[in-house]
Amino acid sequence: MPVITVSLFGRNYDIACGPGEEARLQEMAAKLRPRLEEIGRSTGFAQDSFVLAVASLLLMDELDQREREVQELKLQQMETSLNREGTLAETIERLADRIDALAARVEAA
Repeated sequence: MPVITVSLFGRNYDIACGPGEEARLQEMAAKLRPRLEEIGRSTGFAQDSFVLAVASLLLMDELDQREREVQELKLQQMETSLNREGTLAETIERLADRIDALAARVEAA
């Protein structure tokens, strides 16, 4: 299992990852670094454990919000699908009525 060193808020962390995941982990660390620095500046705290805790909470808040958005989109998709099914059923019913009317006309002729 590969181990890479990730630098976050002035400290180095050796983190194990799956084979081939090294670049992705470095990419995530690169995205996290500026956020940690901003939190450190905005809170006035230089303690890495505090900054990492605040960053974790903020990221969990963002994740929760995205999960809520996904759920809302799924509900909207289900409603749209149900509306389409209803419209399709009505169309099929109208076509069946027209076919019945045509069949009756053909029988009468």
